[in-house]
Amino acid sequence: VEVHILGYFIDPANPRFLDNLVKFQHARQQRIHEMAARLQAQGIPLQAEAVFAIAKCESPGRPHVARALVQAGLCSSMDEAFERFLKKHRAAWVPKFKISAYDAIGLIHHAGGVAVIAHPALNKSDEIIAPLVEAGIDGIECFHTRHSTAASEHYLMLAEQYGLAITGGSDCHGMNKGRPLMGSIKLPLVHVRQLEARARRLREKTLAA
Repeated sequence: VEVHILGYFIDPANPRFLDNLVKFQHARQQRIHEMAARLQAQGIPLQAEAVFAIAKCESPGRPHVARALVQAGLCSSMDEAFERFLKKHRAAWVPKFKISAYDAIGLIHHAGGVAVIAHPALNKSDEIIAPLVEAGIDGIECFHTRHSTAASEHYLMLAEQYGLAITGGSDCHGMNKGRPLMGSIKLPLVHVRQLEARARRLREKTLAA
């Protein structure tokens, strides 16, 4: 099961975190090279360098490939680029580099942060929540742009059951139907304060150890 783990209040200067970040970035860059090679094998003349020029970052992804295809006139839209080449199991799709949820939780904790399960309703795998709690997960994202009211209420109940912090987020990756999602999710300030308090306790525990 694929699960996304959010890290809040991490120390961005933590050496172990930075070492892993470089490894993750290299894997994402290599993935772009592999996608470009697969496109070329299909007769689509897209170079990886064109994607990097658009991305202007160390962690390029499929949206940057789609934009490069559109900019080069090889696809009429990003939707077409994904549908023809970039969706899972399409000709240019390359699996992402992944680490285990246990390693992700450990890395976040080592960097002084709190680890949170992202958009659990999208995972459709509630059976993994208990093992993640045992592994040290700190919170669960109850509020999300693609969570129904019923789903949010369900995960609020599970958060109380397992003693987890409650978070919310828009999961904004850019424009959605011409509008940004950022800021579209609200949650009571008390949950933010509780998340901050949990982060302080974890840091104090780490320092004491």
